[in-house]
Amino acid sequence: MKVIVTGFVNTMSKPQRAAGWIYLPMHIAIIPLLLGMLAFYIPNGMDDAAVNIIYYGIGLAFCLIAMWRYLRGAFDILLDNLAKNIVIFTFAYCIQIMLGFIVSAVLMLIVGDNAANPNEEMVAEIANSSYRAILGVSVFIAPVVEEILFRGIVFGGIRQRNRTWAYVTSIALFAFYHVWQYAFAYHDAAMLIYAIQYVPAAYALAWSYEKTNCIWIPVFLHMLMNIVAMAVIL
Repeated sequence: MKVIVTGFVNTMSKPQRAAGWIYLPMHIAIIPLLLGMLAFYIPNGMDDAAVNIIYYGIGLAFCLIAMWRYLRGAFDILLDNLAKNIVIFTFAYCIQIMLGFIVSAVLMLIVGDNAANPNEEMVAEIANSSYRAILGVSVFIAPVVEEILFRGIVFGGIRQRNRTWAYVTSIALFAFYHVWQYAFAYHDAAMLIYAIQYVPAAYALAWSYEKTNCIWIPVFLHMLMNIVAMAVIL
């Protein structure tokens, strides 16, 4: 049966939402800290590429096991509303680019020409030694995991109660998620300023999900953003 989208509806089941809210803090904070401790105590250690593969591998396993029906249902929505989805995908990417220019200008006013996003520096460093690994994780695995968590669970879970808070919460968590570990590791709260660089992407991804009701649109958009970011960083 063809699925026609006329407005936003959270297609995630209650058990899936419950599992997602339980896993979310584990993905944001607990698992990274445990992997950091594990890498420290292993005799020969683990390089950053291995840590990222394990980290996102755990996330992908959770998403495929707990969210399979949600992903499968979203695939039907993707195909049944393909023309509309392509238009929204394109508009969302344009929104991200325009907002990105504004945020870059603001960041330059705050920190000057010496702006150095710690997350981008880490990705570039890993790519120098494990290019294929970080490319695979950044482009194909991370977008699936992060979109299910931040758009599917956070935005989708709050959206039907309060649209504004759905945007604010999902954007803030997504932005904080990308930089908090560096601020913690280097004991430098000033690094949190780089969270604003992730606001344009977070807004565009949430907007595309709201307008299509299909998690695959922000997933594919996130993949495109990461491909472009990898090309710029490297």
